Parts: sequence; C-alpha cells; structure tokens
Amino acid sequence: MAMFAVLAEDRSDVDSLVVLIKRIRGVENATILKKGFSGCGELCRKAGSHVRDFAEKGATHFIVCHDSDGNPPAEVRKKVRESIAARTAVPEDCCIVVPVQELEAWIIADEEAIKKAIPSLSIKPVARPETVPSPKEWLVDESRRGRSRPLYVPTIHNAKVAAHLDLKKVEKKCPSFSDLVAFVGGTS
Repeated sequence: MAMFAVLAEDRSDVDSLVVLIKRIRGVENATILKKGFSGCGELCRKAGSHVRDFAEKGATHFIVCHDSDGNPPAEVRKKVRESIAARTAVPEDCCIVVPVQELEAWIIADEEAIKKAIPSLSIKPVARPETVPSPKEWLVDESRRGRSRPLYVPTIHNAKVAAHLDLKKVEKKCPSFSDLVAFVGGTS
C-alpha cells in the first residue's frame, strides 16, 4: 500500500494537498506524512533531507508542491528536483507539483466549493484561474468587497474549500492540477 509524504511551501498548502490526496484516492483514513515550510526558499533548502527522513519512516510516494509564482513551471520543477537531488537521491515515485501562479488558482476554479465552505461569500466564475496573477490575493480582495475584513483567510479556508472542490472541474480549468490527479490516482 502506498504511503504518501507531502512537502509544500506552507502548512496551508500541505493541509489542502492532504485533503485532495485523500479525495482522489477515495481513502479517508490514509496516513500521510507532511511538512509545510516557511516559503519556497526553505522548501528548496530543506526538502531533500525531509524526503530522506520520510522515506526512512516508510513513505513510498512523495509530492513536493511549489507555486510557479509567474515563473515557467518547467523551470520551477527543475529547480526543486535539483535542490532535492543535492541532498538525497530523488525517489522514483516523486511528483513535483507546480500550480500555475499559486495553489489558490485551484481553489478559485470552483466558486461553488468556496460557497459551501464560506456560505456568505459568492464569487463570479473564473474561466481560467491559472491566468489570475496572484490568486490568493485576488480571492482575499474578492472576499473583502464592501467589508472591513476579508471573509476568506487562506490558512483557515483552503483545506475546507478543498474538501468541496469538484475535482473534474478543477482539472478542466487548471491543467497543473492534472499532474497531481495522475500521480495520486495512478498509485496502488
């Protein structure tokens, strides 16, 4: 049985990915090792040693998530792979997931999921979320309209929204999501 380990730029991304992995696999009680870092720099510096540690703890499949932040995803993927390889052998079953812009592009792909997680927040459908320059900031701004404080707080709401996402809709609107679905769905 596959045991996943998830590493990402921050805890919010890790928590969202754990929810998504369980949903894609259809296994609610799966053990998933996880580590959220304090940004992309720390992820690149420390991911290799954590991959090694998680392998020693029994992890067989590794997901390392790094937002593209406007950079070409292939370059980001290469940078992450090289940073892991500098500290340990890159496992064969390692998927470097690079959400175009930010993971929050996947969140804004499904406005109905946002409404389910935050009933008082309605946003208009976004046809191509990966073209939104800063999805996290965009969503915070949309949730603030006419209010003193935003209704959406990424650290609180991302995993909650992930629990309601229409995975097919996200995959259709966000091609970068397909990498995660293919990797997680193709394991036994």
